[in-house]
Amino acid sequence: MAGQIAARVQLALAGASGGAALWAVVKAGDAEWIGEYMAFVLFAAVLSFFGALLAMAGPIGLARALPRALALGLVVGALIWLTALRYSEPYNLFNPPIPALAALVVATVPVPFLIAAVRSSWRDYPVLFLEAWSIVLRFAAAAAFTGLVWLVLYLSDEVLGIVGIRVIGQLLEQDLLALTLAGAVFGLGLAVIHDLADLLSPYVVLRMFRLFLPPVLGVMVLFVVALPLRGLNGLASGFSPALLLLTLVAGGIALVSIAIDQTDADATQSPLLRRCAQGMALLLPVIAGLALWAVWLRVDAHGWTPERIFVLLVAGIGLAYGLVYAGSVLRGGPWMERIRQGNIRMALGIVVLAALWLTPVLNAERISARDQLARFDAEAPAPDPQGPV
Repeated sequence: MAGQIAARVQLALAGASGGAALWAVVKAGDAEWIGEYMAFVLFAAVLSFFGALLAMAGPIGLARALPRALALGLVVGALIWLTALRYSEPYNLFNPPIPALAALVVATVPVPFLIAAVRSSWRDYPVLFLEAWSIVLRFAAAAAFTGLVWLVLYLSDEVLGIVGIRVIGQLLEQDLLALTLAGAVFGLGLAVIHDLADLLSPYVVLRMFRLFLPPVLGVMVLFVVALPLRGLNGLASGFSPALLLLTLVAGGIALVSIAIDQTDADATQSPLLRRCAQGMALLLPVIAGLALWAVWLRVDAHGWTPERIFVLLVAGIGLAYGLVYAGSVLRGGPWMERIRQGNIRMALGIVVLAALWLTPVLNAERISARDQLARFDAEAPAPDPQGPV
């Protein structure tokens, strides 16, 4: 019991430190103690560090989580610094928010691998699967707990305000105190939820998600059957069709992964759901390929932009997932284990792509500018040879 209380105090203090550190970075940026670019870099590094620290502290302990979270935070900060070199104004860094999404991938996807590396092996799929979903559940529950505490504080302040006491509201108007308290409550919530892992297991939620397999597969089948009858012109009507298809692909990838679970013994034992998982795996490359084609039609007509490059990469990732899943099913035998191993490789590949997006190697703005300039030059009228020099 004493160890449990100590762990809760440690995570609460870690969360409070994270809130205070974020306040300090924002304050330093507003007061121009540091440059605006450096404020963005430090904010991303601090947020990544404390997010990873709180995510890993429960499963592997605060001491072992600290150096790993620090390394991850430094990597994210360095990548944001490289990205910031592209922009003349710092506030354009996350407008559009694609660099933020790439940084989020680099900051979050490696966390289950870091936990698995401590507990057994970084390629241990059962640990990766369980920890990835457990982190999502713990953070969602801790965020809900933090929101509930904030609601209680607000209602308490309103009740006391009836008799002229506004102490709570006045205290929470102090940004430092508010962020520190929010971090402490969030860290405490994570610690308590981790202690109740047996009661708040992600398996309950994941098994409910399996029920979505048949209806989502039905939508996919109906779409593929109806598409040739209605024509393919709808795919060229803008980004909406491509984004809708990619959302469907992402849902299909998640549902297949949930159905096959962490091992064959834990996978769904329902013949219907297994067949649905196989059918969805076979349809994924078709849907992803159509999404990729829809994006390419747009690019061919209007050229590259950073947003189109990003969506094209996402479509390519979806197609790669689809090919891995479909190939695993078509080869027969241990198809579920092949998908699990494919998930590991794809996750690592996504981290690499996200990191490259934040470096000069994959500079979407440069690619877009060159392409648009080339299109402008190609469409410009030739000079009149008889005209003035």
